[in-house]
Amino acid sequence: MHGTSTGRIKLTRGDITKLRVDAIVNAAKRSLLGGGGVDGAIHRAAGPMLVEECRGLGGCDTGDAKVTGAYDLPCRHVIHTVGPVWRGGGRGEPLLLASCYRRCLELADARDLQTIAFPAISCGVYAYPIPAACAIAVSAIESYFDDHPNSPIREVILVCFEAEVSAALERTLALHGRPPGVRERLAGGMLGLLCGDAVGVPAEFKPRAHFVEHPVSEMTGFGTHNQPPGTWSDDSSMALATLASLCDGYDPEDIMVKFGNWYEHRHFTPHGKVFDIGISTREAINRHLNGKPREEWGGNGERSNGNGSLMRIYPLSAYLHRREAHEIIAKSGEVSALTHAHVRSQLCCAYFSLLIQQLLTGSDLAAAMAAAATELGPQIPASEQPVFARILSGEVLKAEESDIQSSGYVIHCLEASLWCCATTTNYRAAVLKAVNLGDDTDTTAAVAGAIAGVIYGRRAIPSAWVQQLARRDTVLAMTRELVEISLQ
Repeated sequence: MHGTSTGRIKLTRGDITKLRVDAIVNAAKRSLLGGGGVDGAIHRAAGPMLVEECRGLGGCDTGDAKVTGAYDLPCRHVIHTVGPVWRGGGRGEPLLLASCYRRCLELADARDLQTIAFPAISCGVYAYPIPAACAIAVSAIESYFDDHPNSPIREVILVCFEAEVSAALERTLALHGRPPGVRERLAGGMLGLLCGDAVGVPAEFKPRAHFVEHPVSEMTGFGTHNQPPGTWSDDSSMALATLASLCDGYDPEDIMVKFGNWYEHRHFTPHGKVFDIGISTREAINRHLNGKPREEWGGNGERSNGNGSLMRIYPLSAYLHRREAHEIIAKSGEVSALTHAHVRSQLCCAYFSLLIQQLLTGSDLAAAMAAAATELGPQIPASEQPVFARILSGEVLKAEESDIQSSGYVIHCLEASLWCCATTTNYRAAVLKAVNLGDDTDTTAAVAGAIAGVIYGRRAIPSAWVQQLARRDTVLAMTRELVEISLQ
């Protein structure tokens, strides 16, 4: 055996059946009665009593895990998990593969085990693409420890025979060990928005009390809008429309044209249909389509302060991040006003863009908020100062959850997103906290996801979530474009 290690995760090449650990993981068939590859090797080394115990377990579902004794093996337990067969990635394979790792770790935790060894699940005859499978493995394990800081598990060993698997795991571990650079932060913001949105879509409009009993802990599907896992909403569609326009330069009127293409012709949708749109946004796009002048598009009344411009502003924030503060403020307000022209909505978008500018330099959240407040504060009219008080002072970060609202009101959305990022220590936890606040779950999670994505970088986003995104290849290609145009 030989290998490398990063944190609690160790990579080694060799024979998993020889390891003296608390548990080894078997990449099993659903019957649990043995097979080829790692499964067969473990059964042969354990002896006939293993299959006898497995007969009484009634099989195992894909993505789940069950524990048995180890018999003639040098370890104490065998945790059997059933990985997904690769069928192109559109049948929930990423989430199922991530679930395999999480369920094995949960079972190890429940037994106070300290060391556990995994093979490369689904990378053999199940044909899961090796780089993607390795990314999910490392991401799922690290996310588990983020969620369970007091876990008794002190070492996870990733065991592989094949040089290709070993090399892919080594590359993945090396990436996870480095602090994010500006490119990764830029990409993290966009993918963080999309993934946050997709996690929130099935839970939208449910009250906070619902999530006390039924907390969201993963990306799921169906629910409120009856959409499959990985489906994003109007939040991401309009962000992608904004991004597409910015690839040809800054032109607010073209951004509005792209919004019209989304609304009328289903461009930038996950599945070829628009299933959700805010009232103010719909009215603004209709005024544009009906030939009204630009100054009449966005509503400017007090009741036109939904979060419909804040949810889509990130691509512009990234695009402007190297500009002077006065330009960031002016253009963020201008793009907000396409659909939400009240000064409050414009100021929220300007604040968000200034915040992203600071976070992209590596500033922590509190410092970035203070810098954004310093730049924007003098531009806020006296009538709006009380509305922004908790944000500008940073007091919102110290609020109790009962004082955080998660409605569609733009101030509530911005406050809740900042609070979720301030009271968690990783991307996944920030998004799940946003969703579990209830109400406008997709937008709160999208805005929080963009902020957390910039703070922690693209690789901090669970790989299973990214791989599950609708139109993933298109989304990834557009994210790469955003990175390039933002650095020009």
